[in-house]
Amino acid sequence: MVGGNFLQNSVKLATLIFLLGGALTLLSAVSTAFADSAVHCRKVVGKLLDEHIEGPVAVAQMTGAIKGKYIYTLKEEFPADAVLSNLFYVTGTSVVDTKDGTLSFFETSTKDVDEVGDLNGTVLMTITGGTQQWTGATGHLALVGFFHQDTQTGAWRYQGEVCLPEGALTRP
Repeated sequence: MVGGNFLQNSVKLATLIFLLGGALTLLSAVSTAFADSAVHCRKVVGKLLDEHIEGPVAVAQMTGAIKGKYIYTLKEEFPADAVLSNLFYVTGTSVVDTKDGTLSFFETSTKDVDEVGDLNGTVLMTITGGTQQWTGATGHLALVGFFHQDTQTGAWRYQGEVCLPEGALTRP
């Protein structure tokens, strides 16, 4: 049936985005409830552009509100469900090297490998800290995008929130 895969993939991706949105809403409500008045949070948006993969390490560039070289290291990958063999959960860590220091993340993601050669996915990046002007950073980013396995290139849109202690970098 023509378009069947597109419709199925669209429904899967929409479901993943909906679930990720719910998780972000919950995380935002919890972080706001416990926020210290000395912490300043800013909304951030931009893109992550994949460059290449070397074994378990992916290299990319982040543009937009957070700019710098992105390095991701795969920790674990496993099937999301025994029936849905095309969905995988993935965990890893990443670091973005910006002109103001490094920003560190723990990443959890779901990737859909239904299309041969192409991966669609969603990623929740939880900020675990940073160096220099990113010291004490917290927050989260959500990424939605794709990756072409044959060319090892892809593009992801991100949005989220970066929180910094008073006196730290004021414009992420």
